[in-house]
Amino acid sequence: MHPPPPPSPPGGPPPGAGGWTGYGAPPPLPPPGSHPIPGLAVPYRPARRPGRTVRNVLGTVGAVVVTWFCAVTGWAMAAPDVMTGAGLAVEVLWFFVAGGVATAMVWRQRYPVVVCLATAVVGIVSPLGAVAPLIALPWVVARTDWRRSLLCGAATAAALVATFWRDGSRTAENVIFSATLEDGGPTTYMSPLGYTILGALALGLAVGVGLLRRLATRADADADAARAVAAAEAGRAATWQQQSQSLQTELTRQEERELIAREMHDTVAHQLSLMSLQASVLEVSSDDGEVGDAARSMRASAHHALEEMRTLITSLREGADDYGARSWSLDDLGDLLESARERGVDLVATVFVSDGDDAPATLTRTVYRVVQESLTNATKHAPGTRVAVQVRARPRDGIDITVRNPPASALTPDAVPGSGAGIVGMRERCEALDGSFDAGWQDDGTFLVRAHLPWVPAP
Repeated sequence: MHPPPPPSPPGGPPPGAGGWTGYGAPPPLPPPGSHPIPGLAVPYRPARRPGRTVRNVLGTVGAVVVTWFCAVTGWAMAAPDVMTGAGLAVEVLWFFVAGGVATAMVWRQRYPVVVCLATAVVGIVSPLGAVAPLIALPWVVARTDWRRSLLCGAATAAALVATFWRDGSRTAENVIFSATLEDGGPTTYMSPLGYTILGALALGLAVGVGLLRRLATRADADADAARAVAAAEAGRAATWQQQSQSLQTELTRQEERELIAREMHDTVAHQLSLMSLQASVLEVSSDDGEVGDAARSMRASAHHALEEMRTLITSLREGADDYGARSWSLDDLGDLLESARERGVDLVATVFVSDGDDAPATLTRTVYRVVQESLTNATKHAPGTRVAVQVRARPRDGIDITVRNPPASALTPDAVPGSGAGIVGMRERCEALDGSFDAGWQDDGTFLVRAHLPWVPAP
């Protein structure tokens, strides 16, 4: 349901009328600042045509000038030849009233009923004439209902009757509607029938102009409504097209996810399963304790990788926006470092953590992955070297990660080939949290990984 329309200003139609009532009435115009099409979110305002603005200004100037001229003419014809003090004051009063009547023409469009009735009263009680209500009456007919139009028409007719009666009762030389054919010749005066016909023509012309304005307003409203409908349809079409593109993009992404999930299951997961099986066989069949321990560690790592692989594959196939793996905490760094030592990594670690349980899951996961990937890179590219890990974490101060290792010695076997995506992935993880990341060889020959992550505690 739509809220009730606001009350109309003076001179406007009553709420819900929107103009003439009954059969054939034009549709109500939308209130200022609203849209004629229900359900459209953006307020609609018809474009103001420059030509119409110029015509309105010229029309207002013309109405003011004509009203002023006619009012002053009627006042001058009614002025006595000899003025006393009180008569002079009255004539000065009529002069200012004539200026006010002419100025009222500026608001004839916004407040047509008020202007028409007020100037009609002035035309009845003063010698200023009925031109002002005649000029305001078309706007009453164009913009209000028939009751107000009838009221204003009656008031204008009364002002015309008073004006013509006053003109016909003046002395010969002061009658406006009179004509002298020759100097000294007879003067012809308008008959009462002539006054009646002239008044009827003036009143009919004002009403006719008002009806034409009403039809033009209705045509403009229909055109504005048609443009609004076209704009609404264009907006809906653009929205549907955007939604269609979004759905197509999502379908394409889902197909890519399913393809990646199949490839990971058929290749990586298969190879990890074989590795776990071979490690289990080696663990059982080997008599060497060190080999058995290494095989056991290899099997545990393969099982851990398989668990994360299954979770990742499930997330890809279900189209989840977030990777549903375990949310690592800062306390898990100790297990990660201990696991690296068990695999034979020469590790020196320093970890200082304050309020680690309050750290966000996305932050702790990034810290865990950066340390894990740095240890993996050091093991792959410089096996047998000492790796120094330092982590300092504190709310508001952030988390600083430093991993340093020397280059591999000449006697080290060939390093495991890498894809080069580890450093890129760490940098992307850090930048996603508005952190900083840097990795590279230093002047002292060591390889340094340095990262800083902001940690804003929860309120």
